[in-house]
Amino acid sequence: MLDLFRDNPGRLFLVATLLPVVPVVLMLLAGTVRNMTRPQGRDGGPQSSIYWLLGGDHPLKMGGYLALAAMLAAAACAIAGTVLHYEDAEKLRDLPATMEARWGESVDWIRIGPLKTDAPATGLQLGYRVDRLTALMVTMVTVVGSLIFLFSLGYMRDEAKEHAEDHQVHDGHGHHLHRRGRFGRFFLYLSLFAFSMLNLLIADNLFQVFVGWELVGVCSFFLIGFYYERHSASFAANKAFIMNRVGDAGFLIGIAIAWSAFGTLNIQELIGKFANGRPPAISDTMWLLMGLGIFLGCVGKSAQFPLQTWLADAMEGPTPVSALIHAATMVAAGVYLVGRCYPLFSPDVLLVIAYTGGITLVLAATIACVQTDIKRVLAYSTVSQLGFMMLALGVGGWAAGLFHLLTHACFKALLFLGSGSVIFGTHHQQDLRKMGGLRSKMPVTAYTMLVGVLAIAGFPLLSGWYSKDMILSSALGYSVAHPSHGLLFFLPLLTAGLTAYYMARLWFLAFAGKPRDHHVYDHAHETPWVMTAPLVLLAIASICVGWGWPVWNAEASYLGHTLHEVTPAARADFVKAHHYEHEYHLHAGGLALLAAAIGAFAAYSLHRSGKLLRFAPAVLVHKWYFDELYAALFHKPTVQLAKSSAAVDKRPAASFAEENRVDTQTLDGVLNALGQLIAKLGAQLRQAQTGQIRQYVLVLALTVAGLLGILTALTR
Repeated sequence: MLDLFRDNPGRLFLVATLLPVVPVVLMLLAGTVRNMTRPQGRDGGPQSSIYWLLGGDHPLKMGGYLALAAMLAAAACAIAGTVLHYEDAEKLRDLPATMEARWGESVDWIRIGPLKTDAPATGLQLGYRVDRLTALMVTMVTVVGSLIFLFSLGYMRDEAKEHAEDHQVHDGHGHHLHRRGRFGRFFLYLSLFAFSMLNLLIADNLFQVFVGWELVGVCSFFLIGFYYERHSASFAANKAFIMNRVGDAGFLIGIAIAWSAFGTLNIQELIGKFANGRPPAISDTMWLLMGLGIFLGCVGKSAQFPLQTWLADAMEGPTPVSALIHAATMVAAGVYLVGRCYPLFSPDVLLVIAYTGGITLVLAATIACVQTDIKRVLAYSTVSQLGFMMLALGVGGWAAGLFHLLTHACFKALLFLGSGSVIFGTHHQQDLRKMGGLRSKMPVTAYTMLVGVLAIAGFPLLSGWYSKDMILSSALGYSVAHPSHGLLFFLPLLTAGLTAYYMARLWFLAFAGKPRDHHVYDHAHETPWVMTAPLVLLAIASICVGWGWPVWNAEASYLGHTLHEVTPAARADFVKAHHYEHEYHLHAGGLALLAAAIGAFAAYSLHRSGKLLRFAPAVLVHKWYFDELYAALFHKPTVQLAKSSAAVDKRPAASFAEENRVDTQTLDGVLNALGQLIAKLGAQLRQAQTGQIRQYVLVLALTVAGLLGILTALTR
């Protein structure tokens, strides 16, 4: 067994990727067998021992524990693989070919073109390649994912109850559903989600990335619409799926251009072709379009402007889904792909990436300042933080953007799970206006969430401080090197203050002060250990994952240095920016801390004066009217066009009598007329069928006699 990994330790990451598929397959098999052996009736019919062995009328509870075990095993493989990768990186520093062979493999999936001629065949491949970034990302996804799976065992316990006519399932939004629980189905979707993201991370080519990309999208559709009995949940699932398809259309265009220009989709091969700038195989225009196409896919997946509106509605899914989507998997995929394909982007595309991130982070942060749903505050916070990452990548801060992606996964998972703990402990209450004073009832949740609030605000010595400091330094260095783009520093600096404000506002409204609704407060309670243990572990990670030595030096982060070591070769237009980044690092860090302090103090002052909920401009309450704008520009015209097309295609039937009339004025009527003609002909022929056997024999005899007469006449 050890020989399997000795020469190819990268297979540890392959195993980590495939492990979440195991519970998916087993749960599908168990569900199929149970349905096939189900008794005909609840009080009768044959009794099957297999049916009752597989849980009978209960949901498949074992599926949740199996999914957790698979994720823990995947995390162990990822951690072991990361340790070995670091060791190999030191030993094989001067042997890149050997390093590639040990940490990557691929097989042909489809070969296109002649195989036995001098012309090379073009192929689509399935493979994996592990570098420093991949190892860190897979470790983050599996570790954080394992904690989310553990939390889910407690949060989704209502879904583990058997079906009964009077049984009520909480949908996480204060509603009760009379149906059988879906405990096993939830973990099946969650495990498939984890596999899809891991496949995306280790893929060595854009084709396989796209496969994982789409699997992540369909899993998000299932999970966001998990409570599909509620219209808002099914609408949110459709919205997320459709808006991501808009981005994916751009991604496909980018892939098609890369394929047609270079005949390969292998990411390393493509990067090698751009090592010395634009290769002659592609024009400047096509290079621009390829980069914009790939980035548009990232815009959809990471909910960047102008496709940012779906992410807040994704809160309709169970809270652990929100944590998984917004912290460790789906939305991280866009930023990760920009980082992986970084050398493929032209300078113009990188500038578009920077400004897209800058616009997004401000828009989302301002909306978060007035939200009253605890999960939606965090949703817009996620959009804003992803904007920070995109801006950093666009201004040349590759390590800064991806460093923040890793630290953000820890404290945002903590915050989402903390909000889930609040919702669970207050009997599914999400409205911040009805909370207050919960610190005394839920101390573990309150103080672990406080750690997350401080980390995302950039409080010194917490993980968010190191990564956000690096982003602001990169933005300031770029702005000094390119004074016409000073907005790229001002926007994240302003948003650093807004982040501290809306996160402090959330904590004060939920946990500080006096209860605003005594019914909620009186019934509140701390959640069980299966939910608080992940909060404590994530709080510890949120504190120390960015540490280095000395810990008070923001530039000494070990994780930050690790990413700096593998940063792609700097473009000529970023060399000057990197110089100013280091020169003005202290200025950027000081200004960021000042902005965060002002934001936090503003929230505290409004809290003390009781005016924290009064600041709610209509433009922010309506989320800058993007939903209304898109409804007017796209949704309503599309629906009206569909109705008009249906009116041309289909004929209305006002009554049963009109169903039988022949209408040739519409396409539907013409096609139905053919069916009606055949039906009427059949009705007439049916009249000849009397059912009398003697009559049938007489007709048969006359027919035979007639045929014999005809044959006799013909033979004379």
